[in-house]
Amino acid sequence: MTKKENMKRWVINRFLRTLKNTKEEPIKDRKSADNRLDKLCLLAVIRAGLIGAISGMSISLLAYSLESWESINDSNQIFSAVVIGVVGIIITSIELLILYRDSLNTAARMSKVLDIPESELSKIDIEQSLPRWLIYAAMGAPGYRGKLFGINPLEKIGKYGLFFRKILTKIRVVGSASLFKAIIRRIWVRMIGRVATRATVNLLALPVFIFLNMLGMRHTMNEMRSRLMGYELTPKIINHAFPEGFENLPRHLKKAIHEGFSEQIMISRYIHPNQIRILELLGDDIEGTKKITKMEQKRVDRFLVAISTMSGKRTLRHSKSIKKIENRLGLKETELVKKEVWDAIHDLKSFEREWT
Repeated sequence: MTKKENMKRWVINRFLRTLKNTKEEPIKDRKSADNRLDKLCLLAVIRAGLIGAISGMSISLLAYSLESWESINDSNQIFSAVVIGVVGIIITSIELLILYRDSLNTAARMSKVLDIPESELSKIDIEQSLPRWLIYAAMGAPGYRGKLFGINPLEKIGKYGLFFRKILTKIRVVGSASLFKAIIRRIWVRMIGRVATRATVNLLALPVFIFLNMLGMRHTMNEMRSRLMGYELTPKIINHAFPEGFENLPRHLKKAIHEGFSEQIMISRYIHPNQIRILELLGDDIEGTKKITKMEQKRVDRFLVAISTMSGKRTLRHSKSIKKIENRLGLKETELVKKEVWDAIHDLKSFEREWT
C-alpha cells in the first residue's frame, strides 16, 4: 500500500472518529434537518473568513515589524523579503490544513444530522467510499480521474494534455495557493503604486483573501452537501425518473444512459461520486441495438440533467458537458428539473411532479 493510500485511510479513520464523537444528533424532521445543515454550512464559511483574516494579519504584522529594519540597506530588504516569503508559505500551509480539517469535521457533523449509516461511511473502495469522496471535496478535487466502468475521463485529453497534467500534479496545493496569493499581492502593488510598503499591501489585500476563503468554503460545503445527499437522493431520483425499476429498463435505454454519462465524464475529465452510484447500478450488460424513441430520449435526458445538477460546484467544463443534453431537453423542462433537484438537496423537499 502506497504512502498516499495510507494517508487517505488515516484521514478516513479520523473522519469516522469525529463522526462517533460529535455531539450532533440525527434529525428526523426534514425542515429542522435542513435548517441545521444550513447553520453548519454558514458557520464553516464564517470560520473560513476568520482563518483568512488571522492568516493575513499575521503576515502583515511580520511585515510591519521588519519595515524599519529592511529600509536600512538593500541586503536587509532581500533578507526581509525571503523571511516574509517563507513565513507566508508556512502560514498558508497551516491555514489550508485548518480549512481541510474544519471541512471534514463539518461533513462528519452533517452526516450525523442526516443519519447516514456508519456501515455506509466505513466503506473504503473508491466506488463506494463516501468519506473518500468527501476528502476529495475538502481538497477542491472535483472527483475521480481513474478508469471506471469502462470509462476513462482522460481519454480525450490528448498526449500533450496528459504530459502537462503530469507536471501539474507535481505541484502541491500549498505551493499553488501561496503562489496565487503572491501574485495577488504583486498585482495590488501595481495598482496602488510603488510608494506602498510590503506591509500595507498585505493589509490592503486582506479583504480579498477573506472573501476568497469564504467563497471557497461555500463551494466546498455545497459539494459536500451534494455528495452526502447523493446517498439518499440518488435512489429517489432513479425511482422518480424510472418508476418501473432501474433493473427493468430495456438494454437500449441503459445504453443511452451509459453513453450520456460517458460523454459528460470525458468532457469534464472526472467521474463525480453521484455518477459512480448510477454506473454501478447499470452493470456491464448495456449493449442494445434497438433505436431509442423521442420520448425515451427525453426521459434519459431529464435523468442526466437531474444527476448533473446534484454536483455542488458547476465549472465551465461541467456546463459544457451537459449543454447538448439541456438543449435537447428544452430550456423550460431543464430549469424545472434543476429547481426540483436543488430544492431536494438544499430544502430536503420531495419530488412531486411526474417525470414520465
